[in-house]
Amino acid sequence: MKTTGKFIITLSIMMFICGISYAGNLVRPESENYVNGVTALNNGDIETAYTLLNAEIESNPENGYAHCYMSLICNACNDIVLAMKAANSSIELIPEADKEYRSFAYYTRSILWGNLGKWENAIKDITESISLNPQDADSFKTRAEMYVNTKQYEEAIDDLNHALSIDKNTDVTELMMKLIESVPTEELAAKVTNVMGLMSLK
Repeated sequence: MKTTGKFIITLSIMMFICGISYAGNLVRPESENYVNGVTALNNGDIETAYTLLNAEIESNPENGYAHCYMSLICNACNDIVLAMKAANSSIELIPEADKEYRSFAYYTRSILWGNLGKWENAIKDITESISLNPQDADSFKTRAEMYVNTKQYEEAIDDLNHALSIDKNTDVTELMMKLIESVPTEELAAKVTNVMGLMSLK
């Protein structure tokens, strides 16, 4: 599989520790190909990650977690069709009880929709991701950017406020500058300025 080196999704975002994790009675995958594949991905070795996770999916096609990481890999390699197929499979297969990883899967698919310019679908999926994991500041930041792209400025400002309330160190500077250049009214500009004031208190 040829890689381009271009990452649309930052692989460091929402990466989880591989191996056995417990959420209540839930046991996440621990197979060798899966664990080593996720480790390779976290280390930036996409080709090895692809080989190992592909082998895992061939031997264990019900491993929705492997499909989710494969979606990231395919997206990084600009194969949007396979990326979307893998994201759909991950959402179908990851257990309902594992809200953390289901949030990850919806987040991943929302980025794919955004790359296609399908903003309504992207916002729907990122909103589902947030509902499953409402304490993730990056998800609010991501949705804010989607709102800016669709000129829903009030919603974008609200999400940036929320992101900063969760984590005051969230880097929203570039998005704030984009907002201040885009908002159509003085009232909205004042709201953006208020958010920028929160940033100065970091």
